[in-house]
Amino acid sequence: MLVLISGRFLMRFPGRDVLLERQGDYVVWGRGTGHSWCAEEESVVLTVRWPSVPGYRAG
Repeated sequence: MLVLISGRFLMRFPGRDVLLERQGDYVVWGRGTGHSWCAEEESVVLTVRWPSVPGYRAG
């Protein structure tokens, strides 16, 4: 999952582009889905990946 904090950010997926323009816009994609990205202007994004890395556990 990728959440736009500020800026303008383009995510490209097979057969579909997703433009994040407003603070809080987000996109979710599944494991193994090919993707690329382009910051169309200076941007801040938050990427969340789950599940966590196997064997990792917060103390």
